[in-house]
Amino acid sequence: MTVGDEYVYIDSQVKILMFDNNEVFYTYIDADKSDFTKYKTVSYYRTTSDHFTKNATYIRSSEFNKNFTSIHRPDLPLKLNCFKNIFWSPEKIDNLNDFKILLNDKGISQTEFTNLNINKVVIFPQGQQLSTKKSTILETDNEVFSGLELIYQCFQIQREHVNIKKPYFSRFRLIQVGREEKRLSGIGLYRLGIKNNVPSYYLGGYLSSLELESEDSLII
Repeated sequence: MTVGDEYVYIDSQVKILMFDNNEVFYTYIDADKSDFTKYKTVSYYRTTSDHFTKNATYIRSSEFNKNFTSIHRPDLPLKLNCFKNIFWSPEKIDNLNDFKILLNDKGISQTEFTNLNINKVVIFPQGQQLSTKKSTILETDNEVFSGLELIYQCFQIQREHVNIKKPYFSRFRLIQVGREEKRLSGIGLYRLGIKNNVPSYYLGGYLSSLELESEDSLII
């Protein structure tokens, strides 16, 4: 699979936007489907890699033009800086040194963080029942965001949406015998789409929202 490849997927023609080992992001290219390439703000269509592989038929190889790739940045990771043994804090962390102390207390080394090869990014925090909140633009004077600095800034963005008594995200759904709840701890950044032609990420737990759906071990 390569970015730009075209497939028939569940009776529609689609084009691969980006992918990793777990997820595939795509856009529709059918004439009767809405193609978001003309919009400045979008959230990408996505599915699991396993589901796509089982239900997609390859058509041809193609490419996006340079303008498209410069905006959507398919080279950026779909997920980064995901850790299980820490959760977003509702308390203000005054400086980067204090943040390093918090990480050390959780057994997380500064060397474990992944940089983001871009100088501007849109971050969407989430409510703890996985509702998307108002976004914030982060910029750096460098060409690359330090992974440590980026996650520190994300802690500041997410903190107002965190209940100190609830160190996890919750996903509820109705089932035959009542209501099912999954609880997701940890932290992570996950690719969402673009906002005003700037790549966007949402803040979540140690799994993406899509991965959460298939992880039955998180049911309580």
